[in-house]
Amino acid sequence: MLRKWVPVLAATTLALAACGGGDDEAAGGSGGDTGELRQVTAGLLPVAVTGALQAGIDQGFFEERGIELTIETGQGGAALLPAVASGEMEFATSNPVSLLQARGEGLDVRVVGHWTSTRAEGEDVNGVVARGDSGITSAAGLAGKRIAVNTLNGMGQLTIDEAVRKDGGDPSGIQYVELPFPDMPAALEAGNVDAVWVPEPFLTRLVDAGHTIASYSSQESVPGHPTQLFFTSGQLAESDPELVADFTEALEETLVWADENPDAVRTAAEEFMEAPAGSMANIKIENFGTDLRREQIERMGELMVEAGLLDEEADIDGLLPQE
Repeated sequence: MLRKWVPVLAATTLALAACGGGDDEAAGGSGGDTGELRQVTAGLLPVAVTGALQAGIDQGFFEERGIELTIETGQGGAALLPAVASGEMEFATSNPVSLLQARGEGLDVRVVGHWTSTRAEGEDVNGVVARGDSGITSAAGLAGKRIAVNTLNGMGQLTIDEAVRKDGGDPSGIQYVELPFPDMPAALEAGNVDAVWVPEPFLTRLVDAGHTIASYSSQESVPGHPTQLFFTSGQLAESDPELVADFTEALEETLVWADENPDAVRTAAEEFMEAPAGSMANIKIENFGTDLRREQIERMGELMVEAGLLDEEADIDGLLPQE
């Protein structure tokens, strides 16, 4: 299975993307009768857990269902949304905040399955890391600071604000800066920001370099919430339900396998991110599994309304598949 390691550039706006339905044959047809593999593209973030999907490809879970899957990467879930809505790719991952924002703006995106979730307790898989000499050691200490996130008004910002509030701080003075995850360590080292919100493998690398975890903001705001969900467009869901069902089955098999084989996921992540062998042996892996965690998504929707990121109640029913 081929893999593309190129950024997805979202040149279209959500509004334009909403107007552009993908072609009914965009996924190459069913493939079930002809025996030919359907060419399918999935967009993910350039982070460690993306290796789990590459492992699922390598295990043959998608090919067994007539799918030749190619991975493309983008800076954030919000950047991948227009590509799926316009038919440039069939599936992608995004966080619940970006997906609920898209639904609120009239974009017909629909979740097909779980991808990753934070840990409800203990050492988490993403966090806010401050410079080792900053003296920032808690969520409240982030008040008034300059913090890098991968997407403005996204999941990082929402969870950091809530974590700061819960810790007795005032998040209103925080200045958020949008940066790709790979650029954040250099920005922190240079003092261009006071802290960065990062997933693995960047979290462990920064801690090993002597920097300090100020907050596990996801855990301190909505423990165990999904960090990424797989979604598709409403157009594809209705025009090719067989493809969506086949992809979802392969995805769920991948999720179960990934939970049972964390070391293999780390190895696949090293290969996918072209990192030295063994360099990710100690990173923390997010929870996979097939539970969509509706309760946590509902809480995130409530926080979005409180923060002004949504004008009305979050469209949870339109986003999640029928149970």
